[in-house]
Amino acid sequence: MSWDGIRAAIDAKDAGRVIALVSRLDAAGRKEVAGRLPGRLKEMRDATRFGDLERGFHRPLMLAGAGTIGGAAATAAWLCRREFDSWWLRSQGPQLRKDLDKVTAGRPAEWRADVGRRIAERIRVTDFAEEVLPRWHMAAGLTLSAGAEPPAADGFVVMWASGGADTRALADDPFLDALVPRLFEADGVGAALAFDRSSAEWDRERRTWAGALADLAATGRIARETLIDGCVRRFLRGGTPHELRWFVQLHELLEPTDDEVVARVRDYTRLLPAAPSTVADLALRAVRRADELERVDGPLFEEAAGAVLFRSEAKLVRAGLTWADRTARKRARVDATLRAVTAVFSCDSLDLRERAVKIAAKHAGKASAEAGEEVRAAASALQGPLRETIAAAFGEVESDAPAVPGPPPFVPRETPAPIASPAEMAAEFDALLRTEHPDWLAVERFLAALVAFAHEDADAARDALRPVVAPMPWLVDPDTPLGAHNEANWPLWAVRSLFVAKAPNRLVEALASFVKGWARKGATVFDPQMDRFLALRGREIAASLGKAPVLLAAPTTAGGLIDPVVLVERLERLEAAGAEPGRAELAQAMLRLPRETDAAAATRAGTLRSPAGRAMAAWLAAGPQADPDVRCEVLEKPIATVGDRELRLPSRILSVVSMPGDSDVARLCAFPEEGWRDFGQPSYRSSFAWWPGITPSHREIAAAHLVPYQACLTDENQSQGATVLALAEADGPAGAATGTLLALTLANRHERHRADAVEALLALSARGVLPAAETGVAVGRLAAFDRIKLGRVVKALTTAADAGALADVWTLVAAALPELLPAPGERAPGGLPDLLALGTRTAGTIGARGTVPALEAAAGRGGSSRLVKEAGRLHRTLAAAT
Repeated sequence: MSWDGIRAAIDAKDAGRVIALVSRLDAAGRKEVAGRLPGRLKEMRDATRFGDLERGFHRPLMLAGAGTIGGAAATAAWLCRREFDSWWLRSQGPQLRKDLDKVTAGRPAEWRADVGRRIAERIRVTDFAEEVLPRWHMAAGLTLSAGAEPPAADGFVVMWASGGADTRALADDPFLDALVPRLFEADGVGAALAFDRSSAEWDRERRTWAGALADLAATGRIARETLIDGCVRRFLRGGTPHELRWFVQLHELLEPTDDEVVARVRDYTRLLPAAPSTVADLALRAVRRADELERVDGPLFEEAAGAVLFRSEAKLVRAGLTWADRTARKRARVDATLRAVTAVFSCDSLDLRERAVKIAAKHAGKASAEAGEEVRAAASALQGPLRETIAAAFGEVESDAPAVPGPPPFVPRETPAPIASPAEMAAEFDALLRTEHPDWLAVERFLAALVAFAHEDADAARDALRPVVAPMPWLVDPDTPLGAHNEANWPLWAVRSLFVAKAPNRLVEALASFVKGWARKGATVFDPQMDRFLALRGREIAASLGKAPVLLAAPTTAGGLIDPVVLVERLERLEAAGAEPGRAELAQAMLRLPRETDAAAATRAGTLRSPAGRAMAAWLAAGPQADPDVRCEVLEKPIATVGDRELRLPSRILSVVSMPGDSDVARLCAFPEEGWRDFGQPSYRSSFAWWPGITPSHREIAAAHLVPYQACLTDENQSQGATVLALAEADGPAGAATGTLLALTLANRHERHRADAVEALLALSARGVLPAAETGVAVGRLAAFDRIKLGRVVKALTTAADAGALADVWTLVAAALPELLPAPGERAPGGLPDLLALGTRTAGTIGARGTVPALEAAAGRGGSSRLVKEAGRLHRTLAAAT
C-alpha cells in the first residue's frame, strides 16, 4: 500500500525519501496518503508528553501533505498547522522551500500560485518574524516556481523585509521591483525595520535596508522618485515615531536634491501640523531649504510657519521662530511673520513666549496697521513685562487675562449603603478575598454586617457564607494558622470565629501588645502602635460575634467619622443586649466622633449606664478634643533630642505628637512611645492607608505617625497614594506632618501614586486646608538632602497647577526655593530650573509680588546656565510693578 511506505519514511524522519515516494504516487495513492496524514499526526502528538511533535518529523509530514492533498486551500492549511511552528524549523526555511519545489513540481502552476498566495495571507504583520519565516519561504518558493506575481498580502511584504531578502544581494532579488513600492504601503514595514540601523551595528556583514536601497538608487537600479515619493507618502499617512523611524532614515540617506525638495515642498508643508517631531523636523528643514531657493510664496509660508509655531515641541517652535525672524524683512513678509509668531504668545514655555514677543517688537516698525492690531489682540492674554513690551512697540494693549482659576471643588466619596442581607454579605466576603489590598472602608462595612447578622441569626449567616468558605477548608480548621491578625486578615479571623466556636483569638496577648508594647521584631525595633491597635481591634471584633448586636465604631461617612446620634443609639443597643465593646473598639469610636460636639447626642448619652456608655458620655460632655502639638521636621542628620531622649532616626525625619495622659486614646496617639529611642525604619506595610481612618478628626496625628515609616519608600509601591487620599478626606488641621507626607508621595517613582498625591493636594486646596508652605519646605529640604527626585515633584505640581491650584502651588514653590537655591560654588539639585519655571508661571498668573531669599543672588551670578536664566525670569516677575 502507498501509505505504508510513506509512513515508514515519515517515522524515519527521511524527508528525501518522502519526496521520492510521493512523486511516484498516482491519484488513488495521493488520496489515500492525504486521508491518513491527519490521523497519523494526532497519533504522533498523543505519543508525546506535552503534545508537541518530536524534532525531525515536521518536514516529512509537511512535504507528504504538500504532495498529496488536492485542494489549494487544504494544502495551505496543512502547511500552516500550529504543530509545525517549531523553534528549530525557523532556520530551515530555505531548505523547506527547495523541498517544496521538488514535491510540487508536477502540480499545475495555477495551483502552486494559489497555495503560495494562501500561505502568504496567513502571515500576520504582528507575527514574530523568526516564527513565520518558514511560511514566507514556502510562499515565495511556490510563487516563483509558478512564475506568478508576488502575493499582495502585507505580511508577505513585511517578512520579505524582515528576513526573506538578502540585503547584500538585493539587486538580484526576484521580488525587488514588485515589492519596493509596497514597502511604503504595507502596514508593519516601519515597525519591522525600526531597528534596521542598530541591528546592522551588531552584525558587520549585514547591510541596512535603508543603505542598500539608497545604493541601488545611486546606481539607477531603483528610481529615486520611487523611494523619495514613497517616504513622503508614508509620512502623510501618519503613524507613530517608531513606525516612521526607518522611513526618516531612508529619506536622510537619499539626500534629496534642491529640485527634488522644491517639487515636493507642498507635501512637506502638509506634514508640519501633526506629524511626529522627527518627521516634522525633516519637513521643516525641507521647507526652509526651498525658501532659501526662493520657491516658497507668501501663502505657503503662512501655512508652514503657522503650523510649526502651533506645535508643542520647543525645538520645532524655536526653529520656526528663527526662520520667521530671519526672513521677515528679507522676503518682505513682516505681516505674515507677525501673524505667525502670535501663536507662541499662548505657549506654555516662558522662554518661547519671550522670544516671540522680542521678534514681534523687533519688526513692529514694518508692520501694517492690520497686523499690529492682530498682535495687540493676541498680546492681551500676556502678563506683566511681556504685555508691556508689546504695548511699547505696537500701542496700548488691553489686558484680557482670564480670571485665575481655583482647584475643582472637593466632593467626598459617597458612603456605601449598609449590606442589606446575608447573601449580599457573602458576596462581599468573596470580593474581599479576591482583592489584594482591600479598602479599609469595605472591610469595616463587611464586618459591621457580619456582626449584625451573626447576632440576629448565626445559622443563617453561616449558611450564606458556606458556599464561599467551602473551597477553603483551612479557614474553618482552628489548627491551621491564618498568619498575623493584621487588618488584611480581619475578615478571615471573624468568619473563622463564626464557624469555629472556640477559635483561638489571643485577645489578651493583643491587649498587652498594645498597652505595653510587647510586640517586638528585634532588640530595638517595635511594631508601630497603630498596627498593634488594629490587631487588637480586629481580635475584639472576631470575639464579639454572636454577642454584640452592632459594631460600635463602624463609620457612617466615607472619611471615617461616626454620626454622634448613631453612636449613642449603638451604645443603647449594646446595653440592651448586655454586651460591652472592647477597649480598642471604644477608643476607636471616640476618635471617630466629629470635631464639633453634638449637644443632643451628649444629653442622650447621659442616660447610659454601662461602663462604655458612661465613658462615652464623659467624652461627649467634655466637648471638642484639643488638637495635640505635632512637630515634624526633615533633618540633615539622623539624631535628634526630644525631652530627655536622644532619638536615632533612620528616616532622618523627626515626628513628634505630644499627647499627655495614659488613656487608650492618648496611648495610641502619642508618638514616639515612651521608652523608644529609635523608630521610623522603612516599613513595607499594607496598613498605611488604614491609619488616617483611625484618627479621622485629627489627620495631622495620622500623618505624624506615617511620615517616619514612609520617608525612605519613594521608590516603592506601598499604598502611598491611597494613604494621602485618605488624609485629604479626613478632618482636622493639616501641618508639617501632612505636608511632608504629601511631599514624599509627590516624589514617588510610580505615576499612579503621584497622581493620587495630586488629587489629594487638590482636595486639600479646595477645602482650604492645604499646608502649602509646609509642603514646600519639606520638598526643598528633602531634595536638597538628595532624598527625593525633584523632577518627579515638578511634574506632579505642574499637573496640580493645570488643574487650578495655581495660588497654592506658588506658595509651595516659594517655600521650597530658599531650601534649594545653592550658594555660590554649590551644585543645584536636578530639576531646580524646572521648578523655577513653574514658579514663574504660577506667580505671573496670580500676580504674586515680593522677594524670595537667595533668588536675586542666583539670578545675578552671570553666565548662560538655565538655572541663572530661570532665576532671573522669576525675580523679574516678582519685582514687576503691579
